[in-house]
Amino acid sequence: MIKIFHPAKFGSSEFYQKLNEASSPYGGNDKPIKSVEALIASLSCKTAVFEYDYVDKDYQDEYAVFYSKAFKKYSPRAVRLHFFSSELSDADVPQISSFADAYLGFLILRPTDLQRVGRTVLRSNLNRDQEFIHCQTDFTAHILGHKLTVTGMPFIQQDTQVGACAQASLWMLARYMSRRFGHREFLPSEINQLAKAKGAMGRALPAEFGLNWKQMLDALEGMGFFAWSYSKYYLDDCSKHIDDAFPKPQKATPQDEKNHEQFVQTLKLADIAYRYIESGLPVIFGTSDHALVGIGHTYDHAAQATTSIQRIPEFFVHNDAIGPYQRMPISTNLGGGLLFQKVDDIIVVAPPEVTLRGEEAESMSRKAITKFLSKETGDLQFPTYRNLTCRYQPAFKQLFDSLEYRTFLMPSVEFQNKLRCDTKNTKPTLNRFDPVLAERLIALDYPKFVWITEVSSSELLNHPQRHNRQCLGRVIIDSTAPAGTNGEMAVHFADFLGMLDRQTGSPQPWEHVPNTTPFGHQISQ
Repeated sequence: MIKIFHPAKFGSSEFYQKLNEASSPYGGNDKPIKSVEALIASLSCKTAVFEYDYVDKDYQDEYAVFYSKAFKKYSPRAVRLHFFSSELSDADVPQISSFADAYLGFLILRPTDLQRVGRTVLRSNLNRDQEFIHCQTDFTAHILGHKLTVTGMPFIQQDTQVGACAQASLWMLARYMSRRFGHREFLPSEINQLAKAKGAMGRALPAEFGLNWKQMLDALEGMGFFAWSYSKYYLDDCSKHIDDAFPKPQKATPQDEKNHEQFVQTLKLADIAYRYIESGLPVIFGTSDHALVGIGHTYDHAAQATTSIQRIPEFFVHNDAIGPYQRMPISTNLGGGLLFQKVDDIIVVAPPEVTLRGEEAESMSRKAITKFLSKETGDLQFPTYRNLTCRYQPAFKQLFDSLEYRTFLMPSVEFQNKLRCDTKNTKPTLNRFDPVLAERLIALDYPKFVWITEVSSSELLNHPQRHNRQCLGRVIIDSTAPAGTNGEMAVHFADFLGMLDRQTGSPQPWEHVPNTTPFGHQISQ
């Protein structure tokens, strides 16, 4: 048997004929296929290479547990489409690695009755100053021994027999985590089995009725992921800075009070999700009847913000019912579609080594900065460090009144490498980090992961180009510190440096390190 490949000009009648042959009969939701087609078109796709009789391990798993047992005969093999931004002919396929730079990703079509979009990884199409997909990594495809690489977030459509939207969301999260952080891969039937091992609530297959929230948490536990669940109706004691930024209206009507409460609840839930997405950790969003995966966000540099989440107009989500890289407005409907206001619950995952939640880490950082600014110097002329910093840098004074905090998780080795790279920046739009200070921070003994809070202000962030946005400082937090303690390991803020020995709890004296702030903020893509 010889592998069959057929290049077709994207958008041509031949392309649509072959696409219809591979995707028909299609008795289910065809929005994901149309969404993929629109995305590929926006990436200036020139050629689609149809790979026939493809053995896909995820569909093979679905076939083994369900489709092979059906009365109707289903093919055990799928069709894989590869997309390129260059023109290819039949003669180019044997040397396809020559077109590696033009590779846009792949789409697998399952030979099933309903939802046919299987394992899919595609490039995103972004404005790199305003749009960020943080949950993406490299995936590979092989054609005749040639290796092609695409950076993206894996997508799959529920087939309703082995998995519904919840299983699809769990699969997308797990497949990304396996490639990004080295977890093992899980096949669709394994996810379904783990989800229903402790509470089957009826037969496991077909899986057309999906999973409840507890079953999703059971599945994540069974896969070895450390997960936290949040409901927007139980966040009164969480993210207090949101309450401070949006106090209850005075003399408001009952309806106004209800609307305000719902707005604050939504913003708090989005604020929690944002930290994990910013950390490159997918977040499962749950509505009353659907589950989808948050993977990135848009950014409004000109927002009149008092909190970081106000700069985030939309999340990017993988929605198995619509397609990959979909926009989800947080509070204002910018053009139809599902609003984050409809999300009632989220599930966040973290590496098992991380025991401190993101909101607790940010709370520690906020307290550390407040404590620093109010710390007494013993100098009557400049009684606090706030006064002292303004003596050295008068321009800092106006920044202190509107500080914004942005918190994310990083592997400590990546943080150390980023510090080293930041000392070598030579482009005028980039902010070269002080090499002496960088080496001091690099030399600290860190846990495997650290929470990092960047402290900035509107004046430093309100720039159209992302590389011109700056921080006034950052706080490095031990990701294993107990909540409510002093978990900070280092505070570099407004040209001052303070360190805390995590083993003894003894702080070192604050040092003045002039001209080391502001500096460029961390960008993960």
